[in-house]
Amino acid sequence: ALDDILIYNYALSDTAIQDLFTTMSANPAAESDLVAQYNFTGNTNDGSQFGNDLTNDGATLTADRFNYGGHAYQFDGISASMAAPNSSALNSPTATVSFWVNVTELPAQGEAYLLSNGGWQERWKISLPSHGKPVFTTNYESGISDMDSGDGNALVPGTWTHVAMVHDGSKDLIYMNGTLANEKEVAGNLNSTNYPFGVGYNPIDGGNYFNGALDDIHLFNRALTAEEIAALYGMQSTEVTYTDTLVADYAFDGNGNDGSVYANPATISGAQFGNDRFNRSNHALVFDGVGSEVQAANSPQLNSDLTTVSFWINVKELPGQGEAFLLSDGGWQERWKISLPAHGKPVWTTNNESGISDMDSGDGNELTPGIWYHVAMVHDGSKDKVFINGVKANEKDVTGNLNSTTYPLGIGYNPIDGGSYLNGSMDDIQIYSIAMTDEEVAALYAAQSATPEVTDSIAPSAPLDLVAGVQNTTVQLSWSPSMDNVGVTGYNVFRDSVKMGTVPTPGMTLTDLPQLTTFTFGVTAVDAAGNESLMSTVIATTGQEAAPDTIAPSAPGNLTGNPGAHSVLLSWDASTDNRAVAGYVVSVDGAFVDSLGSGKTSLLVSGLDAETPYFFEVYAFDLAGNNSEVAELTINTTPELDTGEEGLVAYYPFEGNADDATPYANHGVIGGNPTFATVTDRLRDGGQAIVFDGDQDSVLANNAVQLLSDYTTVSFWIRVDGQNFADAEAYVMDFGHWDQRWKISLPQHLKIVWTTNSKNSQFDNAISDMDSKDGNELVVGFWWYVTMVHDGTDDVIYLDGQEVNRKAAAGTLNSTARPFCMGSNPIEGGQYFQGALDEVKVYNKALTGEEIASLYANGTTSVPSYNAALNKYIELVYPNPTTNSLQIRHHFTTNQPLVVRVFNAQGMQVSATKTQTNRGDGNLTIDASSLAQGQYYVNFILGGKNLGSLRFVKQ
Repeated sequence: ALDDILIYNYALSDTAIQDLFTTMSANPAAESDLVAQYNFTGNTNDGSQFGNDLTNDGATLTADRFNYGGHAYQFDGISASMAAPNSSALNSPTATVSFWVNVTELPAQGEAYLLSNGGWQERWKISLPSHGKPVFTTNYESGISDMDSGDGNALVPGTWTHVAMVHDGSKDLIYMNGTLANEKEVAGNLNSTNYPFGVGYNPIDGGNYFNGALDDIHLFNRALTAEEIAALYGMQSTEVTYTDTLVADYAFDGNGNDGSVYANPATISGAQFGNDRFNRSNHALVFDGVGSEVQAANSPQLNSDLTTVSFWINVKELPGQGEAFLLSDGGWQERWKISLPAHGKPVWTTNNESGISDMDSGDGNELTPGIWYHVAMVHDGSKDKVFINGVKANEKDVTGNLNSTTYPLGIGYNPIDGGSYLNGSMDDIQIYSIAMTDEEVAALYAAQSATPEVTDSIAPSAPLDLVAGVQNTTVQLSWSPSMDNVGVTGYNVFRDSVKMGTVPTPGMTLTDLPQLTTFTFGVTAVDAAGNESLMSTVIATTGQEAAPDTIAPSAPGNLTGNPGAHSVLLSWDASTDNRAVAGYVVSVDGAFVDSLGSGKTSLLVSGLDAETPYFFEVYAFDLAGNNSEVAELTINTTPELDTGEEGLVAYYPFEGNADDATPYANHGVIGGNPTFATVTDRLRDGGQAIVFDGDQDSVLANNAVQLLSDYTTVSFWIRVDGQNFADAEAYVMDFGHWDQRWKISLPQHLKIVWTTNSKNSQFDNAISDMDSKDGNELVVGFWWYVTMVHDGTDDVIYLDGQEVNRKAAAGTLNSTARPFCMGSNPIEGGQYFQGALDEVKVYNKALTGEEIASLYANGTTSVPSYNAALNKYIELVYPNPTTNSLQIRHHFTTNQPLVVRVFNAQGMQVSATKTQTNRGDGNLTIDASSLAQGQYYVNFILGGKNLGSLRFVKQ
């Protein structure tokens, strides 16, 4: 050990060092034979100069021998105990032990320990056998001695008795109520001990719990004489008379202490310390309206004939029905209560010699939630009065003295019937044994509403080294002490920003937390002036409950599938478990496909054959390895649809509408009032584009299985017309948002951003975002062709057919049940895009750089690849897209009939031409001028044989 480290900035002389040693080796304690003094006036502090406080474990405050509440401690005979560290001051050769005891129940067998300092093994103990005669056991130089108080000196349950035990070096002596009860020759000094000092139990072997009350435990380092013990008994058996009219004073400055001379502390259960009307931390008490209770013991000083009750209150929420109890001393049944109904006017109810009276504060005197009020209630023997902020609000003739009560004082709830909890804060509760005058109440309000003088405005340092140790559902928080210019008085502990309690020293254990739950724990330091430090936080996840888990989760419910040609989107209702579902396992035709976390209740199964039946199975599992019953589903994949481009699953040309031009026909619904404008100043102009004004405009298309794939390409023309500088970014497109699948957004810097959410071997939700990089801003007023790609390895951004940025983003895109949106944020709302979109295409694969270049230049991923039979005759198709006519250069022979048919995207024939012979110069013209905008197919039948079709787009 080290102590008293001093460093000087100069060299001490030999004499100075000798003087320093002499000074610092002298015992600073004043000469006193009282080496421990536990008066139990609301706490377990040691009132002697040694300050060796007891630690209380389960004992509760009770009334003392004079019936003053909170001035003794009750031990339950089961587990309640107290202990103080071993101290050299307690190891004197001789000793006197003085205390008051009131036995609730004698032990049925064995003995209960009242006090122990080293026990019979090393020094002394005081115990109580079933015969009721307290036993003094001493371990001294010559051996071990024990002796009871002798016949006729048994402790009577329910009666307070003063006991003193003395070892004077030659005898052991026992005194009962100041009179010698027994003595025994015991020559020699007491031995010393290293064991702690125990109260109410055996601190060495455990057990031997005492059932009863103890008070005024005094230890002396010498043997008191018979006369001194008689005088001590005489002094302590005489009730102290107080003349103070302030009979209870609860300032709630970080504790429940009673600041009056009666020191009747309040026991706080469920309420937390909060800010007072001057915003000082831990200077008021906050009640949660659910289970917060504060109680002080019944005590004679609270049963005066007249009374004044003064307090400050800040209501958070008025009761929805009934009334909340603010204060109760005997309730309406015996003495008085103060309550708050739904109308907000506090009610003063008194039970006096002439009957029961109640009265509220009157109209216009309601307590408004969120505001601090001073309230005072007075009963003066002829009237009941209610004061709000120092002004009399109401009064009523009520003649007679208040009746007494045996019930405890309750704060924030009904201590007699339970319930009626207050939702709000209270502070500075004072009870007087007199009726204050109107002027005195006004003066009290004025004094308490004045801003206190600031003597310390410096907050403590934030607690450092915050660590959370987890054991099942218990979290043990620890941290290093904070520093303060005056002194830290306590630490506030929070769980997810909700205060859980205040502790005087670093460290707090939180038990019975919800299992498998992630919490953010925080700690702040507070000083006596109410200054609070910054918060330190730590994140911790609780474990499973300690007991084994043998119960399986419920089976996934309502398993359904949304089939496509090569994929099926499975979805199901979440399973439940007695603890927690850990995840799901999905199989297809008996083969494992994937294992999902508990938060996933859908999965896209891809790589399937078209028009094929598949058997799907899903089961849930928990962390203990228990598997649920299996949910089963058989479903057929759909036929393939020819969209004219491989992998194209959605195409929105925006030719006067938001229709999907592919055979999937997943048309968009227009919201707001966007317009359609003719395209100019870019490739493939002449058609139309949709124009969003940045105010409530959007296009929303239903979620569809064809849009869900492991990889994707999203391609479109975009023109930025303006920006809403109130938003950090505008949403151009969104499919599942950043937290499920992908989004495309445009920040203020105009570098378009591609955000994806993928599953890989490391993360279920690997989120990646990147912008188009410096120099690739979408300049306002110009058309840009943007292509976004996720290929399972990288995210890639192309502008005008050229790659401009690439970022590693391994994984397959996650599926979503959300709709596909263009022009706004469909999840949180707002963030509207201001500009134009055109030729929006979505692919279920990652396009190559060559395909993207072709898409930019030609509007399609490649020159159409016809089947072998048709390819033999077709040389060129142009222009595609077209606005008026489509030119087809061919090599058809002249000796067979040719039928040329045109079909729309829905498969309906819109025109047909039959030519018998001599097809001219090898050119065919398809008149498209009368066709509606959209996607079409030209079909060729030569000599009765169907050669196939080619696709074109009418703009």
